[in-house]
Amino acid sequence: MQRGRNGACGCARGLWLSHVGLVPDRIEETAKAIAAALRRRRDPVRARTARSFFKHEIVALGIPAAVMRAFARERAELLAEWSIDALVRLCDRLLEEPEIEIRMVGPLILARRRKHLTAALLPHASRWLKRRLDNWALVDGFCGEVLAPMLTSVPEVETALRRWSKSPVLWQRRAALVTLVPHARHGERLDLAYELAAAHLHDPEDLMHKATGWLLREAGRKDRPRLKRFLLKNGSAVPRTALRYALEHFPTEERRVVMTATRGE
Repeated sequence: MQRGRNGACGCARGLWLSHVGLVPDRIEETAKAIAAALRRRRDPVRARTARSFFKHEIVALGIPAAVMRAFARERAELLAEWSIDALVRLCDRLLEEPEIEIRMVGPLILARRRKHLTAALLPHASRWLKRRLDNWALVDGFCGEVLAPMLTSVPEVETALRRWSKSPVLWQRRAALVTLVPHARHGERLDLAYELAAAHLHDPEDLMHKATGWLLREAGRKDRPRLKRFLLKNGSAVPRTALRYALEHFPTEERRVVMTATRGE
């Protein structure tokens, strides 16, 4: 019988990890251990700075992003034998915690297994975006780390993005756009990017104006003439914030021309 480095029986460990549904207390135990480990790393000064980036109150520990990624990588290695279903349930449990870093570590751990994620994750993602991922940092992190990579190999993700784009829930609408950002940056899925961006030109939320502008800016990296045509065609319908974001990489004179044509500025 093979034993691990700590002397524990590898077979026994694999048994409860593979069939973690039979012992749900292991998920609770692991979630508590992760939360405790992160809370020991709190930095009140960094936490105060982190809170200043949000318009509403959040609970932060002040842990740097690089430390969070290293922590998630380490935990993912320890949980390498867990099934995807078990990791999703762990993520679900961690999202119940108040601190933003503890809530984000679940998606970061899931991301380490991104090649094994399937459309079965999408109902959970939809629910999390409705109830658990409730600020721009959590939504953007989840989209960048989990949903964007899935879009390449799981066709159902595009269907979900189109559905979320029409949702009354702000965070689902934002996810529909932000998930496309890494793809647009590389000149991929530009038709979908422009389609969804156009659908949100009249969105009432400032966070959606920023997401729209961000997506358009990245779409313009590989094809600036197309972005310019889009902005000129839609003119004053493009929210001011979205327009300024979209034009960030334009040369000064070209940016002035577009601003004048669309805003008279």
